[in-house]
Amino acid sequence: MSKSRSRDSSTVYLSALLSFICYYSPLINAAAYQSSTTSAIELGNAGAGSAADTSNLANIAVNPAISAAFSYPSIAITTTFVTSEQDINGEYYSNGAAEALDNSSIGDNYVVPSAYFAFPINDKWSFGFATFSNYNVRNNYDSDYPVGILTGQRSLFTYEINPNVAVKLTDKFYLGAGVSAIYGTYKIATNYGAQNPTNPTQIYQDFNGSGLGFRYDIGVLYKLNKHHQFGLSYRSAADIEAEGDFTTLARNNDLEFQDSTTLSMAVPSELTLSGVHQLDQRLAIQYSFAWYDWQNLDEISVSHPDCPANAGFNLPQGQCLLESVNAEDSWKFAFAVSYKLNDVILLRSGASTEKSAESATFSVPFDKKTNFSVGLSYYASRTLSFDIGLTYAKYETTRIEDSVGQDTFDVSAEGNSSMLGLQLNYQLIE
Repeated sequence: MSKSRSRDSSTVYLSALLSFICYYSPLINAAAYQSSTTSAIELGNAGAGSAADTSNLANIAVNPAISAAFSYPSIAITTTFVTSEQDINGEYYSNGAAEALDNSSIGDNYVVPSAYFAFPINDKWSFGFATFSNYNVRNNYDSDYPVGILTGQRSLFTYEINPNVAVKLTDKFYLGAGVSAIYGTYKIATNYGAQNPTNPTQIYQDFNGSGLGFRYDIGVLYKLNKHHQFGLSYRSAADIEAEGDFTTLARNNDLEFQDSTTLSMAVPSELTLSGVHQLDQRLAIQYSFAWYDWQNLDEISVSHPDCPANAGFNLPQGQCLLESVNAEDSWKFAFAVSYKLNDVILLRSGASTEKSAESATFSVPFDKKTNFSVGLSYYASRTLSFDIGLTYAKYETTRIEDSVGQDTFDVSAEGNSSMLGLQLNYQLIE
């Protein structure tokens, strides 16, 4: 057994990792990115200023203290459309032509909804409520792909429900705290590929499970004056136990194992520092630095007394999956500029770069990525506004090497993704 690895890659961003996503036959590698899908404004400024910008209610998904900055009941509803183009190019195949490892467009398209509410209780206290998704990875390799045991078709989706409360301590200091319930689903189907030359599409393992985890968040907002404000927020780590049916099939399609099992997922803790500065009546800059701590991710395991032994992966009887994960802390930096064109239109643009927690694998073939964002806000009235944001993410080309049985595989991966967000904002002003 050898781990896939990338040697020459540089920095970036698309979904920060949810621990169990990289599935290695009877073991899993962890590596992915945090999906920036919480709001259209975030997609327009690459997430810059997210812990300090009080003009965007959706930022309570990052800093709960922001809800106390809204004097009237407010709502923001966002829909994000995600498209992903990821291509795998064969470089070396010990058992055939390198071109057999080519697989174009393994990415998938999907839609992510989110909604945010702020309800002032009095001049000091406010209640906030956020529903959003942070982690999404969906890949679809060809069903006869030679490295099918490491790839297959998979879908990871998490959705977070976050009630919170905030208080305006002074005209300068705001404090917020909340709790989150995180619902995660994971689906995967791997095939034998080159390990079954007579029927490469034969399903090897299949899992379909879901589970619930919990975490807390706290945040501080500091308004130096009406032109400069800062935000600092922290979200705790969380573990999600995904329960579902796990199936292992033999090469001749005979059932080797099938039963309900539990797969553990990990969500990292997040520390975000942001600033927003209004340079003049029209021009403003925003920035953010986020740190993701993966110390809660060290091993991923699925056990069941009836799981058959697998000598090829050094798994004893009763061990369905086992993987030691050496995840490192990851980070993201974002910077953006906004310009008020006139009384009804505001333009914004930004960029961000993020380092993943682990090297690229066949399941998640990129470890670094850069985002470029543009967006626009339209203020229809004092109470109603609309936003559109577009983020284009360019993945840095990575090299992946791995082996299954006697076969050695070496590929390069390149790709990009686009996220388009539409947002409606409304304040119930008396």
